[in-house]
Amino acid sequence: MQYIVTKKEMQAIDAYTIEKIGIPSAVLMERAALSVVEEVERINVSHGRILIVVEGGNNGGDGLAAGRILLQRGYQVDIYYIGGFEKVSQGFQQQRSILHHMGVRLRKSIPNKEYAVIVDGIFGAGLSREVQGVQRKAIENLNHMDAIKVAIDIPSGIDATTGAVLGIAFYADYTVTFGLKKLGMFFLEGIDACGTVICKPIGFPVQAVDHVKPMIYAYDEKDLDKLPKRIDNSNKGMYGRVAVIAGSKNMSGAAFLCSKAAYSTGAGLVKIYTHESNRTILQSQLPEAVMMTYEDYEGALSCIEDALQWATVIVVGPGLGVDTVSERMLYELLMNAEVPMVVDADALNILSNNIELLRTSSVQIIMTPHMKEMSRLIQKPVEEIAKNRFAIAREFAKKMQVTLVLKDAKSIATNGGQQTYMNLAGNNGMSTGGSGDVLAGIIAGMLAGGLTLADAARMGTYVHCRAGDLAAEHKGNYAMLASDIISYIGEVMRHE
Repeated sequence: MQYIVTKKEMQAIDAYTIEKIGIPSAVLMERAALSVVEEVERINVSHGRILIVVEGGNNGGDGLAAGRILLQRGYQVDIYYIGGFEKVSQGFQQQRSILHHMGVRLRKSIPNKEYAVIVDGIFGAGLSREVQGVQRKAIENLNHMDAIKVAIDIPSGIDATTGAVLGIAFYADYTVTFGLKKLGMFFLEGIDACGTVICKPIGFPVQAVDHVKPMIYAYDEKDLDKLPKRIDNSNKGMYGRVAVIAGSKNMSGAAFLCSKAAYSTGAGLVKIYTHESNRTILQSQLPEAVMMTYEDYEGALSCIEDALQWATVIVVGPGLGVDTVSERMLYELLMNAEVPMVVDADALNILSNNIELLRTSSVQIIMTPHMKEMSRLIQKPVEEIAKNRFAIAREFAKKMQVTLVLKDAKSIATNGGQQTYMNLAGNNGMSTGGSGDVLAGIIAGMLAGGLTLADAARMGTYVHCRAGDLAAEHKGNYAMLASDIISYIGEVMRHE
């Protein structure tokens, strides 16, 4: 697990490390500089000239220290300082003094030279105002220069919490960030401005992080160890029975993808409840699944009655439709189910017209809306949700007493508690029809395997996106299909 921090959280961790733990700021700055140097040396294979651009804060101090180390290692380095020396940080002044005693002069303009690497040390994660004046002009010029660009901690001009551009932003090929990744790196312009993010440990102790208790965290491959282990002396009944209530007339695809994903995640048995028109294709495509079909209102209610008696986990919504039959099926499930339920797709659309139905249900529910579905559920524009996704998701989950997976380029999962999971895996190739149906099936399979709702939501989202990354590696982002994601679930879960 890794924490993702806001601007204020990072400042608090930094302050606690220095003031309470007692690690001097100069030590952190030297380690930060060494981290930058390590990456610059890695990418500067031609040993070309390096330009470091700094302002008078601690981010600039990191840049000065990095410049000193690179000079000592024999590189050709020019250091361009923007602004005056009236207001500079103590760390910057200390590094400037060291360079002065070494005979290194800070330049007041960008030399007319070719550079292999440009290092941005102008503004760091603490920036809260719009970039203007000479700093804005300098960043504009740097963006037009032909060189590999490296940002220190976060690109200048990017809000470390939101990812918004504060007037103008430096666009880096690589960002060397310290200790913990910043939330703004994953949203809005922060995504493109950061380029490849390299997170380097510089000595923030775990006690400082625990004291601050960051609100957002993500999984990595080590967290796959949390998956329940299957035992040798077992049978299919030990791994749950998933009822997939999906697929209106001639809409078999969503039911197939969801059901196969549940099986691929380890569910012992999957039973599909769908319209009779889907029987032939589903039986031929997924013979492992049991099936019960309906053609009319009474038949649909018989399916629901059977599912309520048979299942240990229920998925409802993929390709289900939003007619009166589907509405009644969902109503019966919400009023009578005694097992966990994943509510997705059309079931969400039905709820958006009758959200009170959710309030009256006592079922343990995981909801998996994408941004547009969330917009319909809470009657707020997508743009507003995007700006306040964490607060809105937590508030909704707490108010409705559900576990919520809000799907987007960086999906989040919350049950309304203080901490929220954010998924860092995945790629744009997953923006394809059926991907959400696969996720619903994976989460159901996780529930069937014994995970709690919160763990199933988090782990399911992570496994889904890691499988998507493997699919993209093998098929390419343009060509991959939702079914390709299913093909790599096993490889992800086979983690040793």
